[in-house]
Amino acid sequence: MSAEISKDDPRPESEQAADILRQEILRGDIKQGAHVGSVRDLATRFKISGMTVQRALAILREDGLILTTSRGSYARDPQATEASESDAGVDLPEVLRQLEHLTSQVSELRGRLEALEGRSVPGGS
Repeated sequence: MSAEISKDDPRPESEQAADILRQEILRGDIKQGAHVGSVRDLATRFKISGMTVQRALAILREDGLILTTSRGSYARDPQATEASESDAGVDLPEVLRQLEHLTSQVSELRGRLEALEGRSVPGGS
């Protein structure tokens, strides 16, 4: 895992980081189900900003190589991803985008509920 971002490479840093992580997933250096790394850790590793790491992770999500939850990003099995997409006709990137959207909605609702629970309700117990 010694690949680095090159200032001489004409591609954006986010694409370079995505390519490095993609190769690590495809080679099995990052195993299926393994945490890819936090945004902070990846930013430090690649010496790039957190926003750039977020863009790199978005590329990998669109490719179906990672799944991002509220707890982080995890490697997916590339062969299983290809098989499930072709066999079921599933648009995996779209499903993952919807999952992210639902996750953010749940988080927002949780925050609202906590705010409501903090208020005193007349006649409540």
